[in-house]
Amino acid sequence: MKVILMQKVERLGEPGQQVDVADGYARNFLLPKQLAVPATAGHVKSLTQLTAQSKNREERAKREAGALAERLAAVQILLKRRASEEGTASPTDAAPPVPPPGDAPVAPTPRLFGSVTAQDLSEALAAQGLTVEKKQILLAEPIKTLGTHRVPVRLHAEVVTDLTVTVDREA
Repeated sequence: MKVILMQKVERLGEPGQQVDVADGYARNFLLPKQLAVPATAGHVKSLTQLTAQSKNREERAKREAGALAERLAAVQILLKRRASEEGTASPTDAAPPVPPPGDAPVAPTPRLFGSVTAQDLSEALAAQGLTVEKKQILLAEPIKTLGTHRVPVRLHAEVVTDLTVTVDREA
């Protein structure tokens, strides 16, 4: 059965795409959930209108993400957290830090008691009036050291910006 997708369906296609699927899949899943409509002559004619609407929606979302990216590039987040003392490792460190090659010894960096997560960053941005979901913040692992960190944020499939996060010792 030929259907026109109204929404994105995983492993099948994008909105506005005309696909051929099994009759049962269309009748029992796609049509009742309004994920697709039958590919009749009238629906095929309206397909061009649907694709134009989805293109406009996508362009608008990309422009909004670009504007938010410019605002995020200028924002600096300052978070205060409790941390171990300078030059001492936290009690949770199992192995001593590996000294760097060369002659200059480096003091261990103070570690946080806890960590800074994507949820913490999302809440800090919300406090500044910027709406960013935690799943958009591409934090590979939580921040566990003091200092300044660059965190990538994906606002749109084609718009990625860096967020500057400074973690200081709590007074």
